[in-house]
Amino acid sequence: MDKKYRRNLAASYLFRFLASLALGDGIWVLYLLRRGLTLWQVGLLEGVFHIAGLVSEVPSGALADLFGRKGAMLASRVLAAASTLVTIYANSMGPLAAAFVLNAWSYNLLSGSDEALLYDSFLCLGRERQYFRAAGRMALAAEIAQAAGVLAGGILARQSYALCYFVSAGIQAVTFFTGVFLTEPRAASAGGRVTVRAHFAASFALLRDRPLRRMLLRFAVLFAGYTTAFFYAQQLYHDRGFDTLGVSMILLGMGLAASAGALLSRRAARLLGRYAAHAAGCALAAGLALMAAGSVPVSLAGFGLASFANALLGPLHSAALNRRIPSDRRATLISVSSMCFSACMIVLFPLTGALAVRLGLGRVILLLGALLLAYVPFTPRLEAEDDE
Repeated sequence: MDKKYRRNLAASYLFRFLASLALGDGIWVLYLLRRGLTLWQVGLLEGVFHIAGLVSEVPSGALADLFGRKGAMLASRVLAAASTLVTIYANSMGPLAAAFVLNAWSYNLLSGSDEALLYDSFLCLGRERQYFRAAGRMALAAEIAQAAGVLAGGILARQSYALCYFVSAGIQAVTFFTGVFLTEPRAASAGGRVTVRAHFAASFALLRDRPLRRMLLRFAVLFAGYTTAFFYAQQLYHDRGFDTLGVSMILLGMGLAASAGALLSRRAARLLGRYAAHAAGCALAAGLALMAAGSVPVSLAGFGLASFANALLGPLHSAALNRRIPSDRRATLISVSSMCFSACMIVLFPLTGALAVRLGLGRVILLLGALLLAYVPFTPRLEAEDDE
């Protein structure tokens, strides 16, 4: 079994890489605008995505805890491919909303499940203190995949947006077969020994832990702020004269900056200790504010700083959170973290789109960065242990 758990480590990195290779992530806003939607409608669809995620996030985590993380991960790729295909053929807001719901469910089933499976693989091997390093590698795999995905998506979209989405669906099919080789850790599943009701009661009892609750809620705001700016950056730079491929090249650069952040997260934790998360949060907020600069080089530098800081913060948050959660409720509680993120996005994304129509997208992103910069001191400190 130890050999199978060690194989889980490499297989988890590959699965995260392929699952993150979403070619549509860099062009979906432009794609919907090209099909005649307004920024407000795009924001509304993203709101639908996060409402669906908010409702389904914790139940999906409970399914992973009770019946297995591997099955949840495989099901997520089926739904991701289905969402992509529905998006291609949708010709009105209703079917597009359905596609966004399917996509939300795919994220629900994956979020928490892959982290929980990896952490419990380390736990079964008696090496859980090394998870922080692995979380950085997982984040690095995701950032490299996202960078490659936005570049490939931009190139394919110049030929055909539909082709871009068809290829993306094919990649999710390959990801599904990669997940078949994963092994469910012994520590991972309650295996039906408890009822669903008892599982939820025990999971939410953990939220009485005030530091855990603050960690879940307050960092969700920072992650949601960056994600909102990232998606609207497609339109921001398009308005500044960049075509679809140009925007994809910009997002590729941001992916490289994020890869550096993921790679250096462990070093930042060693150097700055408990203040690493605060430093990353300040850099993220300042970077978003700089995105609004009239100078394109300054704007891109700010975007790069925000991408670097966001990726650096991810492994810090993941390692600190996993240390506080028991194995039989790990996926559920990580899903609560994602639910907090979705709740923030439900408010931030449509609101940003609505304000952008009145004030301009650059001014709204500047305001978002300024508000987050004032918010960072109220976030808790994070500590992450790691073996040498």
